[in-house]
Amino acid sequence: MNMDFLTFCRSHGVLIDHLPPMGKIKRCGTEAHPRSQNGGVMFDGEFGWVQNWETMTSPETWFADKAPSTAKIAEYKAVCQARHKAEAGKREAARQRMVGRWESLPPLRGIHPYLERKGLSMQGCGQLRIDKDLLVVPMYRYGNLVSLQTISPDGEKRFTKDCPTKGASLVLRRRDSTITCFCEGLATGLSIFQCIPRSTVVVCFNAAGLVEVSKAWKPLGMCCVCADNDHGTAKKPPYVNPGIKAGSEAARNLGCGMAYPVGIEGTDWNDAMQEWENPWRVRMAIERGATVK
Repeated sequence: MNMDFLTFCRSHGVLIDHLPPMGKIKRCGTEAHPRSQNGGVMFDGEFGWVQNWETMTSPETWFADKAPSTAKIAEYKAVCQARHKAEAGKREAARQRMVGRWESLPPLRGIHPYLERKGLSMQGCGQLRIDKDLLVVPMYRYGNLVSLQTISPDGEKRFTKDCPTKGASLVLRRRDSTITCFCEGLATGLSIFQCIPRSTVVVCFNAAGLVEVSKAWKPLGMCCVCADNDHGTAKKPPYVNPGIKAGSEAARNLGCGMAYPVGIEGTDWNDAMQEWENPWRVRMAIERGATVK
């Protein structure tokens, strides 16, 4: 039974080798990003759930009993509701601490090692702040600061514990922009912003976030979903390309075109910018995929 749950988690791309503490939510790495905490699981003996935030917008539920009774489902829902209520209080306290931290941080004044390693300049970095050696990225939903992402010099990314990230984004805005681009990560967004002089870029932080943000956004003018191309992941079971899958769904939600880099060793538009060493090529590839709303 226990191995069934672990297999269930792994089938959704979440890396887990042993059961988490009973009834506790455990964050895990994913097949695409093993060092991240982009996966989450909860196991309670008779039932559990898994979510890979890179590819899933909601958790998938597992039951030890393949055909759970109505009473068992009601019990599961009652447990979940009690936990949600307790977690809501934790989230609000965490949000207040997060806002206090953000307000205390100085703005980024010089190039951060992570950005330098990604071949980026300071263009578009006006909203970023610094906490010792960590780059700190604000995450907004409907204009409200909801969480922070920190990025270490070697690229390790973490979201603020207990703060919501669903549907959060960071908009790199230009007043005179002629194209709005939607993408997953900060380095990808800054690459697009720096390669396309009159672009506004919506950074959605991961594949699931890209889909969530696309549900609420009403773009005007030329727009494009700038998807990752996870071609390495697509070669392994279950043979799904998470970046293109999420990008396609986001493009349908927005009613716009999609572009993804082809013929590169990496997966995203930052990799393309560095491998091609040609900003104009990046710009042309993205604008070919754009459509006018």
